[in-house]
Amino acid sequence: MVRFLNMLSVAFALVDIFALTSAFLYFRQSQKIALELEQTEKEKATLQSQMLQKNLEPHFLFNNLSVLSGLARKKPEQIEGFVDDFSDVYRYYLKHGKKQLVELKDELSFLKNYMNLMEKRFGNAYQIENSIENTNGFIIPCSLQLCIENAIKHNKASEKNPLLISLSRKEDTIAIKNKLNKVDFTLGTGTGNDYLKRQYQINFNKDVIFTETDTEFIAEIPLISEI
Repeated sequence: MVRFLNMLSVAFALVDIFALTSAFLYFRQSQKIALELEQTEKEKATLQSQMLQKNLEPHFLFNNLSVLSGLARKKPEQIEGFVDDFSDVYRYYLKHGKKQLVELKDELSFLKNYMNLMEKRFGNAYQIENSIENTNGFIIPCSLQLCIENAIKHNKASEKNPLLISLSRKEDTIAIKNKLNKVDFTLGTGTGNDYLKRQYQINFNKDVIFTETDTEFIAEIPLISEI
């Protein structure tokens, strides 16, 4: 009987130790998950702030003010249209820059205003061919504009030899393609591409795919079916 009671006491002690150990490990795991979630939220906020700051950075303002100055001297009749497009682009940045998603149709409308600005700056050197008919779905703000901006930044073009940038949709993926005609030197850091990859991975567990062949560059951006 004494031996049985001793064994029973040991068993209860082991159960207590196991329970305490399990509770401690669960607490530690919960703490780890909470910290990871907090870090993820901080990273989301940081990425969104970085993107908004990138879109408002001084060189973009300077370039467009230079275009405006040139229009004032040579084509004053185009100033009003330029100012309207410039205002629409910045209004979009400020309104949607920190949103998680926007409708694809709104992003395409914004891209049209952005390309109007680029046309004033480069003429018809960079051209968009948009074959997207189904505009259902959602996309991270400025995703398409970032891809277009990269194509312009990294490739030479002229009105005699324009660079065609095509937009197409296959199911829930938008593809942005352009032929390669690389500039000799660029200060690009890949910030925009990294931003898109991280945002889609963190928020939606989806991959943005960038592919470069000998002749073309392709960006594939997933659409989100619903918010």
